[in-house]
Amino acid sequence: MDTTQISLALFLALLIASVECKQVLVDLSHSLNADNHRWPTNDKFELIVVANGTLDNGKWYASNNVRFSEHTGTHLDAPAHFASFDGVYSAATIPVERLVGPLSVINLKEKSDADRDYRVTADDIISYEKEFGKIPEGGIVIFDFGWSQYWNDFEGAFGSQSNDTTTFHFPGLGMDAAELLVDRGVYGVGIDTPSVDYGPSQDFPVHYYLHGRNIYHLENVGSMSALPKGGEGVTLVVGAMKIDGGTGGPVRLIAMFDEDKQTISSATISGYGLFMLITATLLTLA
Repeated sequence: MDTTQISLALFLALLIASVECKQVLVDLSHSLNADNHRWPTNDKFELIVVANGTLDNGKWYASNNVRFSEHTGTHLDAPAHFASFDGVYSAATIPVERLVGPLSVINLKEKSDADRDYRVTADDIISYEKEFGKIPEGGIVIFDFGWSQYWNDFEGAFGSQSNDTTTFHFPGLGMDAAELLVDRGVYGVGIDTPSVDYGPSQDFPVHYYLHGRNIYHLENVGSMSALPKGGEGVTLVVGAMKIDGGTGGPVRLIAMFDEDKQTISSATISGYGLFMLITATLLTLA
């Protein structure tokens, strides 16, 4: 390799470094503890201390047992929660490629501020797509009503002081919205309220419809205020518990995006692509 080839290789290596970007990671999950509000039929979260102190040998040791419902805190509803058919996904069988995908965040706080029982419409989704582009196949869509402000506030979250589910008032999805999301080919549908079905619902049609098509739900999602508008450029990782036969479980939701999203979007050559470019160039010059 002569001096020209070495210089070219170094230039291309520097180009790789110049397009590398800092990844921002945002946790969209609420912490689990005994103060968490929950669906009335679910057990309260318990952390039972087994050991927490210095052993006889002078070394530290701590361990706990935990008890909770599958559907507690920020959690996943596996399709097996409301559907039973050959091939339906349980918490353990959702393919991992369905747990990572491009995120779309649809903010409808103004709608729920005006109507606590608001149901998302297909038009809401279409309006979002006019601004941010069509929801991608294999994506994950989360509806943001600003409900994370009510975390650990039962009355705020459920719109009632009673455990009687017929008194609940909070926003959710309408059926036409659910049908459009199926048409878009999404893998997951999330919401920052206690349920994808709105509070007054007693027959949970959205649960049955989406689960019947092997689409999982994310409920009680945490604050999305730190994300780019609309979730543009965000990838979501759903850290789901792998419970054999499980109908769901608490999740750690991690949103990832480039710190300087606009700059990176204009330099779309990946590190791998540049590596291939270097290789091809050097082979040509050899």
